[in-house]
Parts: sequence; C-alpha cells; structure tokens
Amino acid sequence: MRIVIAGCGRVGSDLAVALAEEAHDVSVVDLEAARFAALGGTFNGTTHEGSAYDVRTLRDAGIEFADAFVAVTNNDNANVMAVQVARSVFGIEKTIARLDDPHRADAYRALNVRYVAASQLVSRVIHEQIIEQEFDYHVTFSGGDVEVVEMTLRGDIDGLTVDGLELDDGLRIAAVRRDGRTFIPDGAFKLEPGDLVVAAARHGSRARISRFLVDVEPDLS
Repeated sequence: MRIVIAGCGRVGSDLAVALAEEAHDVSVVDLEAARFAALGGTFNGTTHEGSAYDVRTLRDAGIEFADAFVAVTNNDNANVMAVQVARSVFGIEKTIARLDDPHRADAYRALNVRYVAASQLVSRVIHEQIIEQEFDYHVTFSGGDVEVVEMTLRGDIDGLTVDGLELDDGLRIAAVRRDGRTFIPDGAFKLEPGDLVVAAARHGSRARISRFLVDVEPDLS
C-alpha cells in the first residue's frame, strides 16, 4: 500500500517505520524537518516539510496515488482539516485522524471523520492493567465484552491447531505471527511454541486456554 502520514512525532514516526518495515510505500509530512530524525537512518520512505493540510505539500508527498492517509499531528484541528483535504481534494477514501481531546469527538463524528481517540485508548489500557488483565491489550470495543488481544504460546503445546485453541463461544483467531512472518490461518493450521496469536476474545476466555499460554500466573486459589 502507499500511505501518507501527516505528523512525525512519537506516534507518526513509530507508525511510519513499522509500515515501511512491512514493505509499504510510506511518505511522512511534518512542519518541522528536524522531527524526521526520529525515523532513523534505515527508513526508506520519503519525508516532506510542510503543513498537514497544505495541498502542495501533500501533492509532493504523493497523496494523489495514496491508498490511505493518516493525520497524527499533536493538533486536533490540523488533523481534522488534513483528513478533509485528503478526502475532498484528493479523493482518498481510507483516512484516519488522531484525536487527543475527547470533547471534540462529536465534532469529528459530525464531519464523518474516522478517528482514534488516543487518551481513551491509554485510559482503557491502564484500566485493564489495574482491574484485570485477561490478555495483552490491543483494542476493546465499547459497549461489549469482546476484545482484540494477543497471546504468546508456550513450549509444550504438542501439535495444537487453530481449531484446538479456538472456543466456539469465546475465542476466534485472526492471525499468527512467527519468525517475522504473519499468517492468516485456517482451522488446520498447526501452531508452534512462541507463536504470537492475535484473536477476538470474549471476557473470561483466558481461564479456559491458560494452559497453552506463556507467563500465566499460577492458580493460588
């Protein structure tokens, strides 16, 4: 995919490097050229100094050929404006904006801007860590008890398959990460020790599969 990222702070630089390492074609835009240093010497994308919503800068970044646009500057107004420019001027359908101030969520929704509320994500992670950590956290869907989670398999799983790990009413595996490769498995896919498994899990399912997982706390009851 070709992806343009506006904002080269901690979020933008980390995202850009991760996408580039996955062989995506990445361009990064930021008002301050000095911030591009955060991308490191091995970053093989392009960098463009300028405003997140400046048409000329975005055109220089190749947005006309982009599959997706992400606005993750530290300014909510700049992010929403950048997304609107990407959609209305360049016709980019897949856009995501960072939102720091949750009080502006209604405005983002009114403008039909797809967003990630950074402060809410952080607060949910902390909540999970304090109250009860079922799995390593990815995403919790508001209003429900299903999460996207990750888990690492232990060394004595003895030919466990995806079908053997899944729970009909509580756990569905979406992807398996192994030795730098990501697999979208079918039910017969054979799991291996150390595999990082990403799944949709219902709250309470960990107890039913804990014998397969690394770093499970002992039952002291």
